[in-house]
Formats: sequence, C-alpha cells, structure tokens
Amino acid sequence: MNSLFWIAIVFIFIVGIAALVYLVKSLFDMWREYAATKNETVLLLFILNIVGLFLSGSLLSMIVAIIFYWNRSKKMRYLGIFLLIAGPVLFILFIIGSFTLYDGQMMDWEQMEYQMNL
Repeated sequence: MNSLFWIAIVFIFIVGIAALVYLVKSLFDMWREYAATKNETVLLLFILNIVGLFLSGSLLSMIVAIIFYWNRSKKMRYLGIFLLIAGPVLFILFIIGSFTLYDGQMMDWEQMEYQMNL
C-alpha cells in the first residue's frame, strides 16, 4: 500500500484521539465549574455535551465544548476549532486518497450505458 495512505490513517487516528481527549477534558472542566459556581448554564452545557456525544458522535459535543471555552480559554477555543475543522478535512482527504490506491481505469458513462442496454 501507499505510504501516504498510512500517514493519512495515522493523522486521522491522532486527530481522533486528540478530539476525544479534548471532549473528556471539557466535561471535567464543565463539572468542576458547575461544582464551584452552581451555574445552571454550565450544567446545561455539560448535559448537552454528554447527550451530543451519544447522539451525533463528536460533532455536537465539539461545538458545545467550544461554546463553553469561548470566554474562558483562548487556547482551548482555538484547539477546539482546529479539531472541529481538521477531522472532516482529513477524512475527506483520506477518501480521495484511497481512490488513488486503485490503478485500474474507472468505467466511463458511455461504457456503462452500453452495458446496461445489452
């Protein structure tokens, strides 16, 4: 297999693990802030983060975590935005790159129409 393909798999794995660590850290930070301040908005974000993790994977949870960190930590906000953008971009590049592994010629539409009419 192509070495570029394996490098893409490794980067996708690293971004996925980083996103999971980011989400777990955001859950801990939300719970600590709620325990200290009893702010109901933080509790709502905590519940939305957990529910979003189970309903939509990490997409909704990443957005909720970015909202939580928006005024609290500039570094965590930028890290969340980077992870939110990097995940889908790497996945799309992985899909496009996987097509290059096949050296065979793709069937064109005229050949496909000819075969369907037989």
